[in-house]
Amino acid sequence: MEQSERYRPETNDSLSDKLDYMANAHFFTRLVSYIIDIVILWSISQIVVYPILNVLGIKEAYLWIPFFSADNIMVAVIYFTYFILMTHFFQATLGKMITGTSVISQNGGKLTFVQVVFRELIGRFINNSLFYLPYLTVIFTENRIGLHDFFADTYVVKNNYQSYKNMIKSRYMRETYDGQ
Repeated sequence: MEQSERYRPETNDSLSDKLDYMANAHFFTRLVSYIIDIVILWSISQIVVYPILNVLGIKEAYLWIPFFSADNIMVAVIYFTYFILMTHFFQATLGKMITGTSVISQNGGKLTFVQVVFRELIGRFINNSLFYLPYLTVIFTENRIGLHDFFADTYVVKNNYQSYKNMIKSRYMRETYDGQ
């Protein structure tokens, strides 16, 4: 039985391109971390939001249309707040921490708050509004970048490969400049 074809670096690909490809998180890993995050958020809403709304007696209250109900609004606030704060302070949500991935800036540095807002608020809102279809761009882009990553100039990387990548790049740069 023949094995499926995997990525094979082209001879003209640079070492940096090859390392970047190895370090970027796969679609399945990102999907699993998102599912974990959704289960965590669902648990929070079941433990916190719905009991509070029942005690206050506003579970059935809504603004203009039933879609803007009190529980939908509170769950949305918790959803976006969770993703924004976790990504800003830890560069990963709990799901990403469990799967060993994190979000980094395109230049490899720490994320700015503006990048986090673009990625987690605007990007997720657009992705979710379009029935999660833009998340599939991770499968079809060379560096496994989602639409929300394009907006914010970010990457989702595997932590263990990212540390190897940084170590190899620094050693390569040191040997290149020491050899001159």
